[in-house]
Amino acid sequence: MSTMISFEDNSLSNSFLSMDEVRALCPYAFKEEPTNPNVSKKYIQANTATVLDDLSKLGWYPVQAKQCRNKKGSKGIRSFHMIALQNPNIKILKPDGEGNLTVDAYPRIILTNSHDSFNSFKFMLGLYRVVCSNGIVIATDEMVNMSIRHINYTFEGLREIVNKAIENVPNIINTMNEMKNTILSEDDKKELAAEAIRVRKEATESTKFDINEETIMDILNPTREEDKGDDLWTVFNVCQEKIIKGGYSDISKNGKSRKQRPITSIKKDVDFNQKLWAIATRYMPSASAA
Repeated sequence: MSTMISFEDNSLSNSFLSMDEVRALCPYAFKEEPTNPNVSKKYIQANTATVLDDLSKLGWYPVQAKQCRNKKGSKGIRSFHMIALQNPNIKILKPDGEGNLTVDAYPRIILTNSHDSFNSFKFMLGLYRVVCSNGIVIATDEMVNMSIRHINYTFEGLREIVNKAIENVPNIINTMNEMKNTILSEDDKKELAAEAIRVRKEATESTKFDINEETIMDILNPTREEDKGDDLWTVFNVCQEKIIKGGYSDISKNGKSRKQRPITSIKKDVDFNQKLWAIATRYMPSASAA
């Protein structure tokens, strides 16, 4: 079963956020002044709200917005935030088995920024998978470190990044199709789940810890009928969703079983998604042939 891209002229869906809704979810994006009192006098701030307005001119609208929490006692305000955007005219389709096409996923542009001098505008490519209402941040060579410094922000520079994202969508679809056609053995499935746990625990190859067999099986146990399958795309999504949303059981250092919490940190969410995507693509035949 193959997926394909569709470019259609659709009216704006009710699922998109208004600017007032973005402001309520992510007030940092609308800060007019730096949130860090110690920034240099040379610091030039480009407002995220301005970028959102420019992205809407290019056909991309916000669907998700969140910001980091500041720790008590921290100096200044760390205003890191993330906004996901979709284009209502760009969607990834798949056959529904009855001769029709249905929406499989929507490409997303993931924007992160802060108004405290610690971050530039960074743009990443993402996917929103319809069946599980879950977002994936993708690691691709073309979209890694696509950023604009505040002092260098221009509409044309933004347009170039958006065009780069759109150009990458067919490559992502090819990867999705190969993942769907790659059948994993039971050992491979367990290995991928174990890799997901390692990334979640922020472990390196030199870090020694036990991965409980029950935890692996819990992660591999799909939460819905549509996610039952042995292909790489399905197993990857099951592992990704379980780790991101939490709720699976793991053994703590003291030997007790406990339910794992969801990933709420913006940076940890993005980091986990990109690392697991890179790991999963290694199981594709084209990766071993390279």
